[in-house]
Amino acid sequence: MKKLFVIALTMLLSSGGFCQTDESAAETKDYTECLKKTEFKWGGVCKGCTESRKTYKVKFVNACGENLSVKLAVQENHKRWKTYSRQILLPNDTISGFACVGTGKYLYWAKRADDNTVDLPTDEEINTQFAK
Repeated sequence: MKKLFVIALTMLLSSGGFCQTDESAAETKDYTECLKKTEFKWGGVCKGCTESRKTYKVKFVNACGENLSVKLAVQENHKRWKTYSRQILLPNDTISGFACVGTGKYLYWAKRADDNTVDLPTDEEINTQFAK
């Protein structure tokens, strides 16, 4: 029994002690969960689109109390992604994107705005990894 207690105490102390710090909690938080889809729509007028009935629009809100950096990608029917970025998306602020001739698919990434240890994907990475 004493050996089991020593092993448990060693594991607890080596994992950082008895409580999780705010900093380590922030590192493990999935900030994409802060983005909530508020609307999507097929058809409608979009700047630069010639066929309004084939457009696909999607809109998200930052539902968390923290400033976020966000990247949104909306897929065109030729499988390329149109991307939209916000370096600082305030709480309750929105980001929207559209595809002129959309597939209805979208992707999004988020991180804490002041977190310089995480990079959002580049347009090239998105178009290479998700070209389906």
